[in-house]
Amino acid sequence: MDFPSMSLVHADDPNAAEESKTSSPELGDIDRGLHMFLSLHDIVTPLYTAREEEEEAAHAESLRPFKKIGAGACGAVFAQEGKPLAMKLAKSTDSDLWNDYLMHTLIFEKIKRHEIGIKVPECYFFVPKEHPEYFQQHQTLSEAAQAVCHLPTDILVTERIIPLPEMTRTLLIEKYCAGRIKQRALTDPANKDCLVRVYLGSLQGKSGGMFFSLRNFKMHLNQMVELQLDVEEMASQMGKALAVMHWDARTDARDVEFALGSSTKKVPVSIKHYSELIGMEPRTFTGPESGRQEDFFHRKTELWLLDFNQVRAITLDEAGVAQVVEAMTINDPYFPKPLQDNPVARRVWNRFAESYLEVADVVLKEQDPKVRELPGIVLQRLIELQQKKQGKT
Repeated sequence: MDFPSMSLVHADDPNAAEESKTSSPELGDIDRGLHMFLSLHDIVTPLYTAREEEEEAAHAESLRPFKKIGAGACGAVFAQEGKPLAMKLAKSTDSDLWNDYLMHTLIFEKIKRHEIGIKVPECYFFVPKEHPEYFQQHQTLSEAAQAVCHLPTDILVTERIIPLPEMTRTLLIEKYCAGRIKQRALTDPANKDCLVRVYLGSLQGKSGGMFFSLRNFKMHLNQMVELQLDVEEMASQMGKALAVMHWDARTDARDVEFALGSSTKKVPVSIKHYSELIGMEPRTFTGPESGRQEDFFHRKTELWLLDFNQVRAITLDEAGVAQVVEAMTINDPYFPKPLQDNPVARRVWNRFAESYLEVADVVLKEQDPKVRELPGIVLQRLIELQQKKQGKT
């Protein structure tokens, strides 16, 4: 049977969309709800979720205990086991935590825009201490924090950086912990909250000390080299991140930290492709060797950027350069140092400097030539300071 010739693609009628809108009847409550639930890519808001189930889950959530996973001068950080949120509670009444919120959000947006490899936790919301309802709904948070902070206090809620996995923690203890305290370290629950601070500017890493903690474990360049880690890639990511923070976010990046942690998303270890499956016996087991479903997924180790409470805005001039240089020199030894005798340390500095200048040049390409010189001046000042420190001037 012959069908009349027709085009498979119809030309757009410019009036069709408008006519469709005007001719469509207004939906009732049920239809409107189904429309929202079933429309592609729409976000379902709590207004249309199952209220009773949601409230029961929220109540159970409020009873789950919090534990402290970190602390600093600005605040203490708490989280619930297995949950993706971190609660940073202010230790003082000043505006440091609000500044943390502002700068964290700004830097997250800028880093995301430039698509460099480093990760920044998402910043979710701020709870002022004058909001008692939040504390009433999270009694276990109050219970965990009352010995550390004066309550009520401000709270900043962010994405939690997932700690490094158990196997990594065990190996770190085996390699770097003194034998006499090794068993204690293996059973210390605080060591589950393991992030590894990356000190590319120090060759002073040692092991076997009287005190050992994985909560803020510091890994120095010499230790990373011994483990054959890709320190040049870390230096590159660090340089790019600093360039974005300095010249796009226009901040001094004062007291930010760089740490190795796990990715927030689990990745399948080895999904079989069709080309592999057709060569197998039918009904072959293709799961993880252990038989445990959890072992089919893993998390990647990522370099994370965190802690923004001391970050301050800069101007694109000599004063801004001075502010950036000061911030880089008073920070922990995260940043590579110039003029080092160690050949790996020299390569790390070179990669750091090249990446810093490369990204800064992109960021400042529309700026006045004098402004575009500022990143190079920053690096030159760091070299001069190192020369002075080494007595070479």
